[in-house]
Amino acid sequence: MSNDLSNRGPMITSVLRQSTTGVNPPFAPKGLSAKLCLSLARAFTSGRLTRFSLRRRAPGARFESQENYLAQTISRAGEKYRGLFAEFSTFSDKSVLELGCSSGYLLAEFLAWEQFHALGADIDADALARGRSMYGDKITFLHSSSSSIPLPDASVDIIYTIDTVEHLSRPQDIFNDCCRILKPGGTLLIHFDPWLSPWGAHLDDIIPFPWPHLVFSMDTLLSVAAYLYQSDEYVPACYWFDPETGTRRENPYMDRRRWDEFLNRMTLRQFIRLVKTLPLRVVHVRRVGFSGRAYSWARVLKGLAQVPVLNEFFSSSIFCVLEKPR
Repeated sequence: MSNDLSNRGPMITSVLRQSTTGVNPPFAPKGLSAKLCLSLARAFTSGRLTRFSLRRRAPGARFESQENYLAQTISRAGEKYRGLFAEFSTFSDKSVLELGCSSGYLLAEFLAWEQFHALGADIDADALARGRSMYGDKITFLHSSSSSIPLPDASVDIIYTIDTVEHLSRPQDIFNDCCRILKPGGTLLIHFDPWLSPWGAHLDDIIPFPWPHLVFSMDTLLSVAAYLYQSDEYVPACYWFDPETGTRRENPYMDRRRWDEFLNRMTLRQFIRLVKTLPLRVVHVRRVGFSGRAYSWARVLKGLAQVPVLNEFFSSSIFCVLEKPR
């Protein structure tokens, strides 16, 4: 599943506010659960709990403009992901594939640090086309399917994937294909947010409090999100605006089927079970606790990511390193 930033409108905050003025919500959430969810969302958006809002505390105001979103994502690549990967492998002079590369902006950032043969695979043909127009001179883009990558056997030294596992429709099949194309001794690096993590619902730009999907059903969350999206009180995130016209896109929360396809609800336990079926050696598994710049107070809960059962809820992300036997 592509997470393309180039398709997210480059709107500054003032333009976003002008674009949403005068739009009336088509319906109001019904039922006690939906009304409670709406009240909580409002409390975290403009009420007394605003200071704890996931959107407001997002580093770099990343939801307010495409420039901010891209800059913050690239910054994370340099600060966080490169540091994680460097503990176990170096990209220098190797063939490196990003699974779920979108338009290749992360690969381009890694190339700024060291030289390697860069390959990017994604299921989104439009994102790949944009990537080729921007980075085609230094990245080879491949149109993958949900279950396979068009590369020869044993042809890649390193495969990495960031924030993509939760979007794979056939994770078992695509990881088996990763095993196929890895060279003996090759490395698979995986980083993603499991379903039961604080932001597993992927709605933090509009339902801005942690773990909403543990309290409310996805039907309730999507109905509230759809209502807020159409209301005057909410300024949509930058990626819900057309990059050419600046107009707000059609309400994305009305399509329940889209959200069922967008998230596979992969839990930590399911992921570990999947990893054990692969013909790869587990080198490292790290459960990253709920903390970070957004919630400094959550550092006291960080250790819960290492406690059985509780780790499902307090692991904000998972980092896993696998190696193909020589």
